[in-house]
Amino acid sequence: MGRRGLILILMLSVGCGLAYADTITVTGVDSTRGEYGLWINELGTPKSVYYAGVINILLNQTYSRDSLCAQLFVDIGFGTYYTTVMSPSEAQQAYGRNLEEAAWLVDNELPAVTTSAQGAALQLAIWDIVEDGGDGLASGSVAVSSDLNNPTDPTVLGLANSYEQDALGPDLQAPFQTSDLAFVYVNTDSGGSAAQMLVGPQFQDNGPQPAPEPSTFALGGGGLVAAAFLTYRSRKAVPAS
Repeated sequence: MGRRGLILILMLSVGCGLAYADTITVTGVDSTRGEYGLWINELGTPKSVYYAGVINILLNQTYSRDSLCAQLFVDIGFGTYYTTVMSPSEAQQAYGRNLEEAAWLVDNELPAVTTSAQGAALQLAIWDIVEDGGDGLASGSVAVSSDLNNPTDPTVLGLANSYEQDALGPDLQAPFQTSDLAFVYVNTDSGGSAAQMLVGPQFQDNGPQPAPEPSTFALGGGGLVAAAFLTYRSRKAVPAS
């Protein structure tokens, strides 16, 4: 194989690899800042949530970080996922979902969370803001449990309502306050299927910092490949002197 062909293959490899530069491993949950079996309504149906609260992740098998779910209706479990670390503003521009509002809660409320009820309540408030735009927990796709035999924990519900009120600011009027002082982890499994987005506080641990969304990486990689191909073709077309 000629040198130009080798360069083309190397650039192709780099371009394809950019979209999966980092990984997260979901290593566990923090039961001191979260609850198992919280009952809520999901899309109008009472369900027991496996866990609501702070999730422990390991970034690139090195950096231990806290996070919370940014999507209620997308699965994630223990294990390793490809991820792109993004700022809330970049993630919201790419995916919507009120991620800057969720980031405000993470930035301003998570540092004071010390109990399981507080952790579950913060997660519940984030789910309502991300999935329903923060319309309150009386109705919507995320709402208080309608099962009289399995009500939503009243302590958690009260705290969740308080967190949402705090996010509205002093006048308690929409829109919610926003922040870019958090990290959003946009995850896919080994097959490339979307997995649960996570949102966590900013970390100054020398680990990966926010980067453009995966589609930007893919376009950048494609541009490298196209440039290499065009360069190769143009040089091939030049007649020997």
